[in-house]
Amino acid sequence: MSFSRFAYTKHRGVQLHSGLILVLAVTEDGKTLATGGSQGTRLFDTKTMKELKRPAGAGTRGHTSSLHWARQTDEPHDVLYFGTQSGTWACWRRGDDGFEETFSKQITTSGEITGLSFDPSKNILCICSRSDIVQAWKILKNSVNGKWSASSIFSNEIAGLAPRAITFAGFDSSGDRDIVAFGSGHNGPVATLSGSTGKWKGDWMAGGYISSADVDWKEGVLCLNDPYFGPGLFRLADEAKARSFEVPTETEGEPYTTDACFGEKGRLIVAGSDHGIVYVFDARSGETIQKLDTKKSKWVKAVTTAEIGGVPTIFAAHTYRDEGYQDIFVWKRAQSSLIGWYQVEIFLKTLVVLGCVAFIYQNLVSAGMIQRIVFKLPRAIYGK
Repeated sequence: MSFSRFAYTKHRGVQLHSGLILVLAVTEDGKTLATGGSQGTRLFDTKTMKELKRPAGAGTRGHTSSLHWARQTDEPHDVLYFGTQSGTWACWRRGDDGFEETFSKQITTSGEITGLSFDPSKNILCICSRSDIVQAWKILKNSVNGKWSASSIFSNEIAGLAPRAITFAGFDSSGDRDIVAFGSGHNGPVATLSGSTGKWKGDWMAGGYISSADVDWKEGVLCLNDPYFGPGLFRLADEAKARSFEVPTETEGEPYTTDACFGEKGRLIVAGSDHGIVYVFDARSGETIQKLDTKKSKWVKAVTTAEIGGVPTIFAAHTYRDEGYQDIFVWKRAQSSLIGWYQVEIFLKTLVVLGCVAFIYQNLVSAGMIQRIVFKLPRAIYGK
């Protein structure tokens, strides 16, 4: 049984966002939303949903195809990394007068950058592209002038993988942190690479097409979204599929690719669709908790989740194939309508205490037993 049913309510989002929206990402503190698409990378204040000043538009880089917010050492604010369809990736940092671009790079083989991930323990960024390229970069700060730069660690071509997403895994016995790349083949190849050399270490098959991936290392689970069937929940320990979540398709022919991600610290799975509905599932039971309706039967590719001021929040955006203007939607969990297990436990304990009090009153006080005990007690003590 789920205790977060019908808990999300619609809040103010962004209307008439120009251009195609392909990806969304929110900072760890929940204060800034980044959007990526045909207009490049754009930034919004999540409190007011007003657009923030950005360093540059799309230009010759093309559509922004991937986004990743990172927390870095020696940096007080979240840092934004993004990749584009032309194979360019760049870094934006928050300065005194807003965001500024500190550097940009071009991957060796031109192709859409499909995934980014950052290791804060070593300040390493890994990148994957549709052209089978996987790269790792060391992000450095000059101790004299304070400027940031990127130094290449490796750049490898993994033939036939065509990765759609990438992430860092746990450390191995040598202290090297592996990289996991999620391929776009119909059998869902998942490859493990050395974090220091990029060399192939092993792989396994998810058994379906992968359009997006999200990992919860703390819970040891992985969410892979298959546009043909919907998200699947996998255990990292044995690479087994634990549960499937059905998202119906309404378009004819090849399904649209959509995103799926964890929410509420792994308790939920949130997925987009081709018909204007954002599906919210209970990750443990597989139950559909809520269907968030955008009121338009349009493709919703980009979804993401965050906690803003301690309130779980879902972001989603329309993705029109004819571009035009898109809408960004925001749903927040209504705190008053949520009943958690902790509150249920307190309520049950209170009922037990009240029941004991009622029993004592009914069987002792009302029967006059308390009075008889009080009158007899001095005689038992003093012998009177």
